[in-house]
Amino acid sequence: RRLTAATLAASGRAGRLGLPALSLAMFLAAMAFWMNPKMMAGAGGKGLGETFAGSEFVFGPYPEKERLAELKAEGYTAVVPIMSRAVAPFEPVLLDKEIKAAREIGLELIHVPMLPWISSNDHVEAEIKKLLDRGGKYYVHCYLGRDRVRLFRKMLVNASGGAAAVSGISHRKSIGERKKFERGPATDLGGEVFLTPYPTDEEFMTLINSDVASLVSLLDPKNPEDLPWIKKERELAGKYKLGYANYPWKSMTPAQKEKAVRETMKMEKPVVAHAFLAPSGSSDEFAGLYKKLRKP
Repeated sequence: RRLTAATLAASGRAGRLGLPALSLAMFLAAMAFWMNPKMMAGAGGKGLGETFAGSEFVFGPYPEKERLAELKAEGYTAVVPIMSRAVAPFEPVLLDKEIKAAREIGLELIHVPMLPWISSNDHVEAEIKKLLDRGGKYYVHCYLGRDRVRLFRKMLVNASGGAAAVSGISHRKSIGERKKFERGPATDLGGEVFLTPYPTDEEFMTLINSDVASLVSLLDPKNPEDLPWIKKERELAGKYKLGYANYPWKSMTPAQKEKAVRETMKMEKPVVAHAFLAPSGSSDEFAGLYKKLRKP
């Protein structure tokens, strides 16, 4: 609307044509910026590596053709992009560019697409096992974000039993840095216990990639609306080796609630506890009881 008003107010043909042209130029410049990973902050560097079950995995930024040539010269077995064609418009274009460059250089490319939410990446485990069974040295990268790279690494740890050598790469964020979720705010209750709403798929990926060690659900498995959410979270906790407890808060007695809070205090920290929304009756009562029982 502002552009239209400014265009109509502009005098003469130059004014009417100049503003849309300027807007188009700015849009194309922004597109060029996003399509060139080397121009993005933090895109430099060659990456840092770790060894898993005898295979080396180096995690780094998107490799331009020159970097792919270096990887081949350095004896890498393959480059492993985890970008997805579903993440448009940038990742399909960059992926096709990389595939073409790798083919011209003669470097094997193994595409393991990952999406930036937790529930659509089950296929990755099988691909990781193939890489571990094959052995070699692999360069793994996404586009800009690190959440998918961190999840890939976490799957590597689970599949291989851990990293034998760590080279300074930062893997985990602090849950304390997260202040807001889609369904409500995050509250620090003290003692490394945080109260949040039920995470979305994208937020679960962030939690799993953070320093969170345990999850506490206040949903009720006897409630048909709660049950699918409980099952999903329990499966994720088991898959990624997080502590998990489910306390059907609304149906518990005062004594049971006190016991649940005391058990939460003993869980491996940090702990994320949640109902479905925040604030809610269950989460507010849990927070009040936690603060009452917590030792100063």
